[in-house]
Amino acid sequence: MVYGVNNYAHESHRKFRDKFQFPFPLLVDKGQKVGALYHTRGFIVKRTVYLIGKDGLIRYAQRGKPPLLEILAAAQ
Repeated sequence: MVYGVNNYAHESHRKFRDKFQFPFPLLVDKGQKVGALYHTRGFIVKRTVYLIGKDGLIRYAQRGKPPLLEILAAAQ
């Protein structure tokens, strides 16, 4: 399952998701609690892509916007 997580309000997420037609939900991280757990919290929130296995272990982590094929390769 894929989720987007951001600290913006629900309405902002809806507009963003609709604009880019994401096929996954965007979750609101009120208070940046999830961001703190993954060290992406701060004055400037850093976009980070994580691939987390069913066992809860992080299989892939990359700041910015990594290539899709790189992320998919980590999922193998």
